[in-house]
Amino acid sequence: GGAGGKGVWGRSGEVYEPEEVDEKDPNYDEAQGNCVYETVVPPLDERDFEKTVTPIVQEYFEHADTNEVAELLAELNLGPMRSEVPSLAVSLALEAKASHRELTSRLLADLCGPVLSHSDMENSFDKLLRELPDLVLDTPGAPQLVGQFIARAVSDQILSKNYVEGYKGRVDCEYTRAAVDRAAVLLKMSLGGLRIDNQWGTGGGQRPVTQLIKEMNLLLKEYILSGDTKEAERCLRDLEVPHFHHEFVYEAIVMVLESKGEKTFKMVLQLLKSLSASSVITVDQMRRGYERVYMDIAEINIDVPRAYFILEQFVDKSFSVGIIDVKLRDLCPCRGRKRFVSEGDGGVVKVESY
Repeated sequence: GGAGGKGVWGRSGEVYEPEEVDEKDPNYDEAQGNCVYETVVPPLDERDFEKTVTPIVQEYFEHADTNEVAELLAELNLGPMRSEVPSLAVSLALEAKASHRELTSRLLADLCGPVLSHSDMENSFDKLLRELPDLVLDTPGAPQLVGQFIARAVSDQILSKNYVEGYKGRVDCEYTRAAVDRAAVLLKMSLGGLRIDNQWGTGGGQRPVTQLIKEMNLLLKEYILSGDTKEAERCLRDLEVPHFHHEFVYEAIVMVLESKGEKTFKMVLQLLKSLSASSVITVDQMRRGYERVYMDIAEINIDVPRAYFILEQFVDKSFSVGIIDVKLRDLCPCRGRKRFVSEGDGGVVKVESY
């Protein structure tokens, strides 16, 4: 059938037995028979290290899974760059949000032991302190933040308790001295009951709803006192809950309904206009906030008799300055109007909103 014969390998699909090594073969090499082949991953150099590890840390800020980071780092041959991992993570966190700094502190605690040694951690923080003059150029508050990272690392037993003491009296750089002093103050305060393990706060949706509402009310009260729209906008961004901004709109309008005088009315209107124009609060979140007030206005009116009247005025003004559209304005509920003639008005018919 065309198979077999001189110069061919045999029938297709034919299975051959494992070939035994012939020790009498002239080309036989005794050392070759005991070879074990392994995949060798070359160690990362300084140039490839940052390019490889930076995306891993940035993705961690999104998924917050320390185990995944540990597995990815274990697959790399970090070599002498092993002690660079903490300093790179902290450097990225300095330019990020408070919630990302909290995640970085947790990451360092989980990596210490399985992936990195205590010596790696100390070498990395030593490097951070040396590089503070450069870090300050991009992050002016770097000394204080690095000091907080050091205090947290000591609290998490990543760094030894004597780490900060080892720098006292041996620091010439003002930024390094500021970082060490900040760490020392926090560690001293921890003896008085301060929880260093929660110094960065809990960011975003990890906060309880009641705490978020409390912080939003506090933000609004501070704004009414200061009148600083930019500061209020920054504080709202720092809460990192864009999906919950409708609560901020709701609380702001309720504050207007419960207030006396026009000051709060005008200031809240100005704040919502600014937040809408800058897209800090999206159209959808703004709409949901107004709709929630519409739904609760009957209940609010029990405690605030003029709530319907004030809400109508606020909604009309909101439409005139471009915060809401005509459709949302027309949805505003209003109580039935009663026409009456009061004595002494000369028979003039009045229209009053209750």
